[in-house]
Amino acid sequence: MTDARILVASNRAPVSFFEEDGSLVPRRGAGGLVTALAPAVQGTGGLWVAAAMTDGDRRIAVDHPEGRVEATVDDSTYRLRMLAFDPTTYDRFYNEVSNRLLWFLHHYLWDLPRFPGLGIESRTAWECYRDVNSAFARALAGDVGQPGTEVLVQDYHLSLVPAELRALAPRARIAHFSHVPFAGADYLRLLPREIREELLRGLLGADLLGFQTERWAENFLSCCRLLEETVVMYRRRAVRWQGRLVRIGVYPISIDAASLRTAAGSPEVRRARRSLERWRGDRRLLLRVDRADLSKNILRGFQAYEDFLRRNPSWRERVVFLALLQPSRRAVSEYRTYSEECLAEADRINGDFGRPGWTPIEVRLHDHHDEVLAAYALYDALLVNPVFDGMNLVAKEGPLLNRRHGALILSRTAGAAAELGRASIPVDPVDVAGTADAIAAGLDMAGPERATRAAALRRAAGARTPAQWAGRQLRDLERITAG
Repeated sequence: MTDARILVASNRAPVSFFEEDGSLVPRRGAGGLVTALAPAVQGTGGLWVAAAMTDGDRRIAVDHPEGRVEATVDDSTYRLRMLAFDPTTYDRFYNEVSNRLLWFLHHYLWDLPRFPGLGIESRTAWECYRDVNSAFARALAGDVGQPGTEVLVQDYHLSLVPAELRALAPRARIAHFSHVPFAGADYLRLLPREIREELLRGLLGADLLGFQTERWAENFLSCCRLLEETVVMYRRRAVRWQGRLVRIGVYPISIDAASLRTAAGSPEVRRARRSLERWRGDRRLLLRVDRADLSKNILRGFQAYEDFLRRNPSWRERVVFLALLQPSRRAVSEYRTYSEECLAEADRINGDFGRPGWTPIEVRLHDHHDEVLAAYALYDALLVNPVFDGMNLVAKEGPLLNRRHGALILSRTAGAAAELGRASIPVDPVDVAGTADAIAAGLDMAGPERATRAAALRRAAGARTPAQWAGRQLRDLERITAG
């Protein structure tokens, strides 16, 4: 992939530590980010810098010099540096700024007549966000001195790290990747000027800034015009800033198709699949798999299904809607309220349409990966209707594992639409009636068209590997800094 030594910085580590029988046991984290970046770190003698999340992580951070540790999980060895923070500081960094401010900002979730109202406590929270980013930058700077070292900073939690690191290590080669959307200039302008400018200046400390789609890259370029003394070059996809040229790249993240297929063949998943088949019976299955997150548009998905049942009474008792929801960000009040609203909406619809032996919507609010993989194989239509998403890997995972030529109903505002849009049934996220029509189209679709679309979705979903996603960024970073 590269001859350079790779440092990765992310809020969450690839491995977390848990106490078992008095000992600390490492467990590998899930997700494509670990699959994509861990081999580069391991193969180049690099280091992964992350926040200490569990009690075990915090013990590592305190008991080991500078929080450095090697952990072996499933025959892979990870070199880590765990950073421990004061609980109040971390809560403000993570819950108040990263999740309540920046996540809502980049996903256009603000209820602008009412929220947010950034008072003096928001300034304090922003100072904590800055402090945590500064700590990451200092940790990276201590390891970046070796020639040929490249730093890959991950996501909106660490938006200030590139500039902070640039100040400490001017010759560092730095890339930052945003896994989420990036707000447009008019929306970003709603932030206090000091915050929005610090956010942009922080990112512009990098040599390369990566985004999931052209749309989010263009949004960032338009936002850079809010800074004085920037020269935005749309055709070159670059920004000239403080005598440096910052390149903007588009790198759609991929799924690990081989690992998913292996996991889907496990005995646990087979058992879960048999259980779901018994529950479904001879009915069609409409599926959604999401975190219980405001950006996922779960309420409108339920309302669209209700509209579908109302306008298509012949489908009643012939279809079931399974919503596998994973609890998310329970420390943030808006998320707790939203989860409760989703459950209440499903109960209301079930009360209005349910009959003995048929519950229209089955909501399962827990984290159960085996059940998700099993459900992917069985759906007839998969509803992925986020308000906005950086990518949305469910839209790729489902078609890859599905065995029934299932249709994909996909928001045009999900990043995945750029790759999967032609083979999906596109919807606009606030169009409840249009989404109801799409559900009908997905369930009624004729066999030949269903098979053709499903084959195209599988090809697109498995076209690239996570390693290729990471490799493209590393190659571009090397070319940029060499030139």
